[in-house]
Amino acid sequence: MKKTLTLSLFASSLLTLQSHAREQVVQLEDIAVSASPVHQHQAYDVPAQVDTLSSREISEKQSASLGKILEDIPGVNTVSTGSQAGKPVIRGMTGERVKVLSNGSSTDSQTYGIRHLHNIDPFLAERIEVIRGAQGVLYGSDALGGIVNVLSAKPLFAEDGQSLYKGEIVSEYHTNNQEWMNGIKAKAAEGKIGINLGLSTRSAENYKTPNHPTWKPGDPAGTLPRFSGELPFTNFENRSANLALGYEEEWGNIVLENTYWHSYQNYLGHTPGNATPPFEAISSAGQELSNNETQLRAEVIAGEWLIKPSISHTRNAREAATSTPYEEMESKKGTPDYLDLEVKRTDAKLAVIHPIWGIFDGEVGIEGYTKEQILREGKLAPSADEKGIALYLFEEADLEDFILQAGVRYDRRSIDAPLDGNNAQFSDVFDATNNSKDFGAFGGSLGLTYKATEHWNIAANLTRGFRAPSIFELYAGGIHGGVQAYQRGNPELEEETTLGADLSLRYKDETKQATLTFYHTSVQEYIYLENTGNTVNNLPEMQNQQTDARIQGIEFAFETHVAEATRLEGAFEIIRGEDTKNDRALPLMPAHNARLAVHHDLGSLWQLKNNTLSLDLKYVDAQKVGGSYEPFAQYNTMPFGSADTSGYTLWGLGYTNDFELFEKAGSFTIRANNLFDKAYRDFLDTYKGYALGMGRDISFSVSLKF
Repeated sequence: MKKTLTLSLFASSLLTLQSHAREQVVQLEDIAVSASPVHQHQAYDVPAQVDTLSSREISEKQSASLGKILEDIPGVNTVSTGSQAGKPVIRGMTGERVKVLSNGSSTDSQTYGIRHLHNIDPFLAERIEVIRGAQGVLYGSDALGGIVNVLSAKPLFAEDGQSLYKGEIVSEYHTNNQEWMNGIKAKAAEGKIGINLGLSTRSAENYKTPNHPTWKPGDPAGTLPRFSGELPFTNFENRSANLALGYEEEWGNIVLENTYWHSYQNYLGHTPGNATPPFEAISSAGQELSNNETQLRAEVIAGEWLIKPSISHTRNAREAATSTPYEEMESKKGTPDYLDLEVKRTDAKLAVIHPIWGIFDGEVGIEGYTKEQILREGKLAPSADEKGIALYLFEEADLEDFILQAGVRYDRRSIDAPLDGNNAQFSDVFDATNNSKDFGAFGGSLGLTYKATEHWNIAANLTRGFRAPSIFELYAGGIHGGVQAYQRGNPELEEETTLGADLSLRYKDETKQATLTFYHTSVQEYIYLENTGNTVNNLPEMQNQQTDARIQGIEFAFETHVAEATRLEGAFEIIRGEDTKNDRALPLMPAHNARLAVHHDLGSLWQLKNNTLSLDLKYVDAQKVGGSYEPFAQYNTMPFGSADTSGYTLWGLGYTNDFELFEKAGSFTIRANNLFDKAYRDFLDTYKGYALGMGRDISFSVSLKF
């Protein structure tokens, strides 16, 4: 099925690209600034593989999950846990290997766990840019798989004595889990002073899977899920706020911005196998998360030079209680089941864009950070200090038929975990011989776009990336309630390095565009979490180990008009990850997948404009775990569930329109996901071992601009 669908999609799209042009025009992507700080380009033109989502496209995804919002991008998947948590996977890499930025600055949301989500509200973003492939030169180490740059709205500025304002109110509802989202974004300007404000709240009850037979104590072993229907302990509530103040003059601009995010979440788990009765539903962990980020950034024009200083400070807090829902967390304070971790991080960067030297203009910069992790209560990850500094140079030549980009970077990082205080309880993990670590490496990139004809481009990239192991990977030691495992760090880990290459063939005209990309990445000292086969307190023990790896794949995406009012878009991904040292598959690798969507413009109906009906499908191939060492592999040996997954197809149906109300522009969307209430397991769903994926969900969204 997979091969047939993939080949059919590829063949039909190539035929479509040869069809005669229609009057309608394919909307090209927004200006891609993350891949080129020097010039403004469309994503089609830069060597890197870039995709951009606008604020409207983000809203149409109707999700709190960053991974869910991005998963339709070819080469991007999501490690999901319910509808609230989704971590982006780019070309088979996730977690610490995908760098999530906030306006170009590093974030630190303690995302080392498989289920740990990024503490970001996508609703507040004006644009999200995704770059696939190592991007360490501009954005620092850790960007081995790529970057996700979440960009907030720029302040609104006006002429002296002039006042401007605009904004948007959005409301959203999901029938599956009674999920409500209400938000507002507003901009105002008084002359050269601008102010932005954003607020949102989102809450959801337990979500529901399709009704399906379940395994019960006494039943024979099989692959039936332990839970179906309404899944307990999958509720959550989020709130966020953003405030920015900007000032603009002829010399440039300066922006001060604060973003706050706060969330309560539950995760479904089950009792251990020796409980009576066994495998009953529990909250594996309730947690309270908060993230408070303050940024000060400026652009200063100095003749032909542009100086871009920035500084950001983040306080991130994680409180969690093992086997306890968040509604009852207070009762666990002061017990071994409670965890309270705080991270304080300050980043500073000075970037300078210089005028043309010969054929090149580019950016040179220095950046550094300090990080303080404080274990206030519990045992999972220790208190530790981390700091780093880096120098980089990025150059670009924009010639008639070529765009050439090249860069080099050196990073230095140190980590120190003191042996006193709360850290004494980690004596079985690290000691005076390995509690301080230093890492350093060079990284680089070379990219070229060749404009072969008016409509065809060829792009190629070579990259070398670097990532130092995190505090958690080095020094963790304790029960991780959210994944029901005992996790142990490895102080002997070395830095990861990658060597990657990709080659892309691109086509674009006024009505259609397509991109076919091949990539290959080799990783030395690949860090992975291994299921050791041992148990601690009836929980599986997992420890960080290293190997060498290779990830390679094919990505294809297209968009075209097949009729004046009908637009077709689709994509497929074929990916393979190998542990080359042990001749086995890498853990948590996405399955091959393909998607196809058709959008038909119904025109205007009464006062409703741009009425559009959409039908889409997504096919995901079967996938097997790499071996017993892989997280969640134990469900292949338990009396229920499965760590391996079968292929499945999900259908979706949607309708959108634009309207006017009191002379204000608005839009309305209704969408059905999993239209036929298909029972399925996704390989990257962390509930796959004991529950199914979300059932049919009908969502409604309305927005009104002012």
